[in-house]
Amino acid sequence: KNLVRLQSFITRYRAFPNENALLRHIDGAHVDGSVILALPTDSPFTGGGVTVWEGTPEVTYKYPMAPGDMCMLDNYVWHQGNPITAGERWSLVIFYAVSNKTAQTSNTQRLLQTMKRAALDRQKEQQLEQGQGDEEEEAPAVADGGERDDAPTARARS
Repeated sequence: KNLVRLQSFITRYRAFPNENALLRHIDGAHVDGSVILALPTDSPFTGGGVTVWEGTPEVTYKYPMAPGDMCMLDNYVWHQGNPITAGERWSLVIFYAVSNKTAQTSNTQRLLQTMKRAALDRQKEQQLEQGQGDEEEEAPAVADGGERDDAPTARARS
């Protein structure tokens, strides 16, 4: 399995209406899990933490979140950033997905493939400018052993 970061962002809670909490919610449909990391602050807060609801019958769990604390949530878990009453609370939130490594080419592999194709294209242009572009070039190997996205596909006709 491969852990893929979908999105990362910082949240700031301030002791003002509509800024002091992120009330009960479930993270996005394509999110397999979330990480919440409580960050240090120059303006210490009171209140805060994370509440999680699970099960049938529903059970409530309240977790205080001091700077440096981390909470990991599975997908489809009801939770909230609890209200603060003073100061500022900062958190780093990371959404991630779990996938089969063979089923998905990583962003890094796609970038490397693109860079190799661009280098080959530049090399071919230079050869053509110098009158050396008559021979066939070999397609670069793909890091994961798969086929290139732009490679032609042969099909038999019956």
